[in-house]
Amino acid sequence: MRTFKNIVANVWAVVFAEAEDGALIDLSSITEGAVQKYDDNDFDAIASAGYLARLQLMTSNSAQCKSGAFPINHYALVSGQSYQDLGESLDILVIAWRPKALDTSDGVITAYDKEDKEFQRIVAASDVKDSGCMFGPEFLVYIPSIKEFATFFFGSKSGRREAPAVRGRMHKAATMKAQECKGKSHTWFSPTTMPCTTPFEQPDMDKLQEELQKFNNPPKSEIETAEGEERDR
Repeated sequence: MRTFKNIVANVWAVVFAEAEDGALIDLSSITEGAVQKYDDNDFDAIASAGYLARLQLMTSNSAQCKSGAFPINHYALVSGQSYQDLGESLDILVIAWRPKALDTSDGVITAYDKEDKEFQRIVAASDVKDSGCMFGPEFLVYIPSIKEFATFFFGSKSGRREAPAVRGRMHKAATMKAQECKGKSHTWFSPTTMPCTTPFEQPDMDKLQEELQKFNNPPKSEIETAEGEERDR
């Protein structure tokens, strides 16, 4: 008579054999009838570790665009190592803003209190080329096409120049695209803002209040040790 231990061992022996052969592993016969304890919302909540995804214009300077993995001058919803393509033109609802300073030179250090010494240190360091430091307004936005909230940071010099146009759409819809900027020796692209003429559904008000409360009450500063997070300079 086979014991439960032997049955499990035989099942996994088959699974590993199929995996080595490159065949598709199908555990449906084993898990049929079993009820998954947690749902997709539970997964999303714990996987995000409490951080909102960020909205970013992916320019030719980004590693993902350089490698050909992501289209140049498309907007991305970035969460960890996941980059979701949102297209060349994107409608958003601008909800709120806060000051932010970011140091990516060694891990990720974020400061939100502009009177704090750490915030001021990052601002001063941002003038140094390739310092990994930047500062500017960060917006809380809602993206109706995917029904998600995100942060949108304007930390570069060209970003800070565009930020007043985004703030001018506060509590209104905006359409974000890319614009060409020209310097003495090179050209680059940055976000550009215009009124949105496309109607869309409002976000869930309870969820909006929840995200707004968290956004308006960040820690004075925080340190993340996550590796590999790319941010356009």
